[in-house]
Amino acid sequence: MTRPDCAVAGCGRPHYGRGYCRPHHARWRRRGDPQAAVPVARTSPGRDSYWSVHRRVRVERGPAGRHSCAGCSASALFWSYDGTDPDERTDPARGYRYSVDPARYAPLCRSCHHRTHRRGRASGVLDVQRAARLYLAGASSRGIGALLDASPKAVLRALRAHGVPIRPNRRQRK
Repeated sequence: MTRPDCAVAGCGRPHYGRGYCRPHHARWRRRGDPQAAVPVARTSPGRDSYWSVHRRVRVERGPAGRHSCAGCSASALFWSYDGTDPDERTDPARGYRYSVDPARYAPLCRSCHHRTHRRGRASGVLDVQRAARLYLAGASSRGIGALLDASPKAVLRALRAHGVPIRPNRRQRK
């Protein structure tokens, strides 16, 4: 048995409720009118959304809870994008960075996920070569941190770990 089509002329989507497809039914519920003259936006094929990619990662690799955290070996809760995709995408609604490649996601526990993501943007990956170049050219750790979305302490820690000589603090110079 096939479902009838939407009552809006030219729609062609399957019936959902009150004679309308899902999008027209939602418009009818919100506004009292299915707004037949306004076309329903279709997602373009090949354009994966942030949430659909996370769903695909969960389907292909299983729930994150079956894995141990990549950061601390505790029990993982989240699949987290590692920030390494050269073809990185950004969710237009919230600004979240993501990749369509499921291999670029790592299982993380709550604290490691929180530590590597600030305000919805992955910040755990620091371009140390760029930070070193800027620091040696005279930029401050605070300015580099603002540019690379990292804290000044994280910038200094990464620079020290890579053997970059750290200038004394301005307050210490006096």
